[in-house]
Amino acid sequence: MTIMRLTTALILIAALGSMVGCSKPKAPESQSAGIEAAKPAPLAEASPMAQKPGLWEMTTSVPGMPAGLVSKLCVDQGLSERMVEVGMKGTGDAQCTQSNIVKTGTTVDVDSVCQMSGRKVTSHIRMEMISDSEYHQTIAATMEPPLSGDGKSTTTVIGKRLGDCPVDMKGGDMTVPGGMKINMYDALNKSTTH
Repeated sequence: MTIMRLTTALILIAALGSMVGCSKPKAPESQSAGIEAAKPAPLAEASPMAQKPGLWEMTTSVPGMPAGLVSKLCVDQGLSERMVEVGMKGTGDAQCTQSNIVKTGTTVDVDSVCQMSGRKVTSHIRMEMISDSEYHQTIAATMEPPLSGDGKSTTTVIGKRLGDCPVDMKGGDMTVPGGMKINMYDALNKSTTH
């Protein structure tokens, strides 16, 4: 796998992960912060994916890769819902057998175990909503057997809503480093038909 394909794959994973927990639910006034133990939230509660429609910029950092890989994604309501649906099932040859979502305040933690290209991938995604226009995400993954080194990687993503999508981008359009433009609807449809 070339560096560009790996970079693009990581950005797509970050985009998928950003949809899991992108809404910023308000805690009930009577709830005391930190007193109640976090419980797994039902899927419908944990991922209604109300990521604010518009143009989102995602700055992705991966050790050993060029710093600050920037991609832009035009999000609409349909894309949010489709990405969550696909993210929970796995894409292409990825088959996820375990998935646990825990929502605590403005933070969502997603743990999953998937089989992908003959490898077991165990991941933990932590998404923290800073506001309805910004999130921070960390993706820690372990691949067995590893592609290289010890098979562990940590990816960080900072997502910011820039405003409305420009006229030359429709819902699902994404630009990735190197200038390549893809449509996430098309990519998701292809990944679920294999």
